[in-house]
Amino acid sequence: MSASGELDVAGLAGATLSRRQLLAHWNIQFRNHAAVSRVSLDLSNAGLTTVPDLAVGPIDGEIRVVRLADSDAGSVQGHPPGGAAPDTHQAVDVEDLSHIGRDPLQPVDTGDTPDSDGSPDEEPGEDPVGLLPQTALRISVFASAVGGAVSVMPDDTLPKAMSIMAERGFSQLPVLDGLGTLQGVVTWASIAHMHATGREATVRNALTSEYHAVESTAYLLPVVPMIQAYGFVLVRSAAGSVTGIVTTADLADQFVAIARPFFVLGEIERRLRRCLGRVYGEDDVRQVHRDRRRRQVDQLMFGEYVRLLDDEERWKKLNWPGVDRGHFVGLLRRVKDVRNGVMHFNSGYPDDEATALLDRFVGILRGYDPDSTA
Repeated sequence: MSASGELDVAGLAGATLSRRQLLAHWNIQFRNHAAVSRVSLDLSNAGLTTVPDLAVGPIDGEIRVVRLADSDAGSVQGHPPGGAAPDTHQAVDVEDLSHIGRDPLQPVDTGDTPDSDGSPDEEPGEDPVGLLPQTALRISVFASAVGGAVSVMPDDTLPKAMSIMAERGFSQLPVLDGLGTLQGVVTWASIAHMHATGREATVRNALTSEYHAVESTAYLLPVVPMIQAYGFVLVRSAAGSVTGIVTTADLADQFVAIARPFFVLGEIERRLRRCLGRVYGEDDVRQVHRDRRRRQVDQLMFGEYVRLLDDEERWKKLNWPGVDRGHFVGLLRRVKDVRNGVMHFNSGYPDDEATALLDRFVGILRGYDPDSTA
């Protein structure tokens, strides 16, 4: 930030930082379509872009802010500059949305007539209530897949490999040669088999070829059966180097982080629809959305719930005397931001603060929604 408090975009030239850190310069917590579009446009206006692409790759993966002229000569690790238009033949971390007529890296143009205050009826980049996630999970969603792998060399002693495995609680350890080429994997099972067959206790004799290796861009769901069958998969970069390991323990540890926000957000949406649907009718809906085809609360976008309640007269209809309107609407806005990030996955997991926000908010709704089944 400059002395005046405004972002000095040009001052970012030459910086190396994570995608999360870059977004933080714009006070953006989650990476979604609208966020990428905004940051890329501001960078482009300053003659800058990012390599690799801001829209593609792990949220905590490093990128560089470079001048557009410098990026024309080539890109880093095969990624196009962040400010360039997406190549439709390139795999990106946003699912192809061409079937619904919009570019995945651009805000939604609803085409609706603006409200009297000049704001569009639907907020850019927002997904309809109840829409399934727009991004397929990739193996790189796990930090262990891209954070580097602890390994040993073929000529290291077996006790060294076993000591590392015992110290770190590993069940397997990749074996790489001096050039970083994968030679195999040592596991507790392969060590036991080596001893059972009477071979000399060396790393080379303890190697097993019973493993799978996938690229860091691989989709997660097809890989899960491999992890379940072998207990792990090795993860490689496009250049072939081992970047990490994902194990069954990683799947278990991350399940709550991945799945829990969806369950809580689903409950929030269901309870909101019930609470608001009992009170607000067609006239109220049309005050926040001028599309006459929308007549019920459950046809509104999530952000339109904010506009529906951010009005004193409409708030009184809700008859929640124990809840302050300004505070509730402020919480709802924050929940909307968390929701939009979660719906795209590649914004990263909600942090502890965002998760606690969802828990607090659904707790409020449970107190006013008589349907205990959620």
